[in-house]
Amino acid sequence: MNKWTDLFLLHPLPEGWLNGLLFVTFGLHLLFALLIVGTAILGFVFFLQDWLDNDQPGQHWNSKFLHTHLGLKSLAVVLGIAPLLLIQIRYSYSFFTATGLFAYAWLAVIPLLIVAFLLIDGFNHSMTSRAWLAMVCGVIGVGALLTVPAIFTGALALMERQPLWARFGQSGGQDFAVLPALGPHWLLRYLHVIGAALVLGAAFQLFFSTRNNPEKTPRLRSWIFGATLAQILIGIPLLFTVAAELTWIIVAALTVGATAALLVLWVLRPRQSALEPAPRPVPLPAPRSLLWLLPLAFAAMLVGRQFIQDGAMNPLQAANDAYRAERAKTMDPFRQPSLDAYALKLKTVYDNGDVIYDQACAPCHGLEGKGDGPAARQLIVPAEHVADIRANRDYIYTLVRDGVPGSGMPYFRLYDREKIEMVLDAMGKRFNMFGKTDVPTDREPESDAMIVWAETCSVCHGVEGEITAFGHTLLPPPPDLQQYTMTHSRALEVITNGYPGTVMPPFRHLPQEVLEDLTIISNTFRAVK
Repeated sequence: MNKWTDLFLLHPLPEGWLNGLLFVTFGLHLLFALLIVGTAILGFVFFLQDWLDNDQPGQHWNSKFLHTHLGLKSLAVVLGIAPLLLIQIRYSYSFFTATGLFAYAWLAVIPLLIVAFLLIDGFNHSMTSRAWLAMVCGVIGVGALLTVPAIFTGALALMERQPLWARFGQSGGQDFAVLPALGPHWLLRYLHVIGAALVLGAAFQLFFSTRNNPEKTPRLRSWIFGATLAQILIGIPLLFTVAAELTWIIVAALTVGATAALLVLWVLRPRQSALEPAPRPVPLPAPRSLLWLLPLAFAAMLVGRQFIQDGAMNPLQAANDAYRAERAKTMDPFRQPSLDAYALKLKTVYDNGDVIYDQACAPCHGLEGKGDGPAARQLIVPAEHVADIRANRDYIYTLVRDGVPGSGMPYFRLYDREKIEMVLDAMGKRFNMFGKTDVPTDREPESDAMIVWAETCSVCHGVEGEITAFGHTLLPPPPDLQQYTMTHSRALEVITNGYPGTVMPPFRHLPQEVLEDLTIISNTFRAVK
């Protein structure tokens, strides 16, 4: 093996490019994923508030609010493909191991998303007309959607903790009491993701859903403020769960993100003292500073998260790449002999006419060519006795390649010409298929047989053995007797008893001498040619 035959050693781009693409694509996917989660949660909460307050106009705004979920989810799903593929390449060992251990939940992501998207759409459409139906759809749909980030954060957390893989697998992923190093981090990481979803979802709607409804601005400002504060409070214990992985770059990135979050709190702080009398409420506009503070916090936290992930998985990936490279080097002397032996086996199995006949033809035609293969009894039109055929090679090649319409003889266009020719060679050696036609030299057909041929047989077989226009309409059509004949005994049997499943009738009512002469006539055309 080498890097061209071991896919796990072959990276399509340099490591730096892979890291950059993974960061950008994952960031875009995460942004839109957080937006759909935040929009769904807030839409459901606002629905409950306005339902309890009997605020019907508010429900119309909630419906418009939630309508953005449709476009956001499409972008989130599409943008999620690239990072999923890139992480499989960049961290193949960690990714496949962790998702394998997490398979019981990992496989549930797709049905959960289907249920979530369908029911959230149903929730949105029934919000203003059937509140109870909207309630049921909202609870199940949002609940299913909230389960997905729990699975992803769990898989990523496990991916970064190789020492826990064996214990996690032994517990079946069920007993988190034996995994204290994973459970708290997983929970805090999940809550941090949900908090980020609420911040970004509320901020997105603050700028895009309050243009014509400025009275909704205070509600969304409060959610951004509260969710940002929760982010900071959750982030403190979360930081302690990764304290061992912190470096100065990670600390710097997290400091920038935390500073941006604190500035968001400052921008959104309540402007009125609790001791002052409440003036007439005037909705505050959406602070433009959020347009750079929130992206800065998001990007800084994502940078810190990426460095933590790289620090945990890079050494493991490098060690496994080195092991595979060493293994490939050890196996390289055996590579070409193994490929040569395999090619020889393929040639024996797939480039051998006898083997192809035994595997593809004998099930119907039989190993001895007598039409008695194990599958022949299921055919309406019996398989031909290929051992009794005497025909032109090109004609048989066409029959094998294109099949016989109206019969059980399929086409074999999946084989190239070389393989079909090998099968023909095998049948020629086994059955003398392309030998001379069997015509007795001591007997000439009498006039009675000539009349029967001209008046009856020629309707399908033609005066000179060619297929007539009428014969071409039959399924299966008669053979071209100028190129295809049978042994005398086989032809006599077919003329006497007919060919079941076709329009070839039996002529057993004719005298034996006439039957013998008709057999000679049918075999004469190819002999003359």
